[in-house]
Amino acid sequence: MVYFDEKQIGLINSWHSLSAKSEDPYMAFMAEWIAFNAICYNLYYEKSIIERANIDRSKSKLSKLNQRFTPSIDIEVQNAKVTGTAEKWSVDLSLPERLYILVSTNYTEDIIFNEFVKDNQNWYEKNATELFNEINLALKKNDRCFVINMAKSQNYNFKNDIDEMANKNIIILCEENNLKTIKNVLYQIRCNIFHGEKTPGDINDDKIVRSALPLLKFIVNYLIEIHKINKTPYNSVQAP
Repeated sequence: MVYFDEKQIGLINSWHSLSAKSEDPYMAFMAEWIAFNAICYNLYYEKSIIERANIDRSKSKLSKLNQRFTPSIDIEVQNAKVTGTAEKWSVDLSLPERLYILVSTNYTEDIIFNEFVKDNQNWYEKNATELFNEINLALKKNDRCFVINMAKSQNYNFKNDIDEMANKNIIILCEENNLKTIKNVLYQIRCNIFHGEKTPGDINDDKIVRSALPLLKFIVNYLIEIHKINKTPYNSVQAP
């Protein structure tokens, strides 16, 4: 079992308790998400430190490169150079336009939630809750159920193909009652709230947040129970 120290236990229970006491669904959802995030971070942070590649826009000729991708093309590398250390290195490509890529080890948040799904999907299959029906109904538009990724809302058009927009991450489907779907939907609602894309008082936004909160609480309550986060910290237990 993964160790939760006294500070972590106090932090998680404080946010979880704040969520339970809050009468505002937005504040309750945000507090519950912080508790959920803290649990997942402690469980999986070691797996989430991975190499990530980023394009150095100041050194790369992206505008010229983008002009060549019309509609698509395979470009052969004319020259390549790799330099650096194990912690941070770079890839300098000539295509002949320059493409400069930096690779470094960083925390990648998505991984902790993906690992949560892998570890707990069997539990959810055995304990699938009807709370899913509430959020499924709240997100129903015509005959499909989804939440819009507000970071890409300019690309959303109700006339477009739903599955195609889902493949492009313009929307997140909420149609299968499994833990992966629930994680994706709750995370997108979290992003929409945290990034200022949900408006308290808006009838549709209120309905979505209110329907998502019980499902998030269900998950956090389960994690607190199985990891004994609401119990006496290990380091304070008296030896016999």
